[in-house]
Amino acid sequence: MHTWLGLLAGILVVAAGALIISASLGIALGISFEIVISLAIILFAIAGITAWLFYAGVKAQYKQVKTGKEALIGATGVAITDLKPKGEIRILGEFWQAIAKDTEIANGATVEVVCLDGILLVVKPAEEKLNSTECP
Repeated sequence: MHTWLGLLAGILVVAAGALIISASLGIALGISFEIVISLAIILFAIAGITAWLFYAGVKAQYKQVKTGKEALIGATGVAITDLKPKGEIRILGEFWQAIAKDTEIANGATVEVVCLDGILLVVKPAEEKLNSTECP
């Protein structure tokens, strides 16, 4: 799919360039100069859009997928219950059991995931800086 988008963008740029060159040399294609230039501008615009789609598609193929532990560590969420030290949080649209690291966290506070301890998320208040990110 991406190959076709790149090829189409290239063909459109060449066609638009040929139209501009023919118009500037005065080669009549049976249509007026203004129409040829307008058509060339439209082709350049379509080529630009096609090239952007090509770029976005190729960029998406090389993007690293983050799931599981990698997606959770460093993510922020909201405490659903008081964490004294255990409770429940909502993070990335899911409810998780969590344990607060070295503090109590009130219901509704923003939390950040430090690490995982089994199936529990170890969290801290989002604005707090922690020196150690190791799990207990």
